[in-house]
Amino acid sequence: MSEEASLISNPTVWYAGAMAVFFAGVLRYASKPILGALDVEIDKIRKELEEAKRLRAEAAASLEEYRSRQKAALSEAKKIIEQAKKDAARLRAEAEAEMKASLERHERKAAERISMAEEEALAEVRAAVIEEAVAIARRTLESKLDVAAIERLAGEAIAEAPKIASAKTKAA
Repeated sequence: MSEEASLISNPTVWYAGAMAVFFAGVLRYASKPILGALDVEIDKIRKELEEAKRLRAEAAASLEEYRSRQKAALSEAKKIIEQAKKDAARLRAEAEAEMKASLERHERKAAERISMAEEEALAEVRAAVIEEAVAIARRTLESKLDVAAIERLAGEAIAEAPKIASAKTKAA
């Protein structure tokens, strides 16, 4: 009995026994609430993880959507730039054609004016030649020159006609 007595009188054994009874009671009566609380925390953490996964998937989808929008916007911008270049080339060609047509109109008008001025100058020269011929004829008739003198004066008038025409053309 001494061994038994020594175990019974040893406070460590009593402490160990009390601890065993305490843990047995805790396991029996407190395990359900403790495990329930742990299950609630596990469920809460699981829900948070699922929410995080869902948010991550949404963020990835949004990122992909924005990337596709960016690609579409860049493509649209390229199309707009290409169309603007085509429009600019078309407008440039139209402006050049319009300017060319305008220059041709101005050249035609200038040529017409020059032609009219030449015709007026020729008409003036003809009128001057006719006036000179009439004047010579009048002088001839007035002086009653002989035929040789009339032919000489007519030859002089005819010789002077181109000089008068060129002088009038230069003046115009």
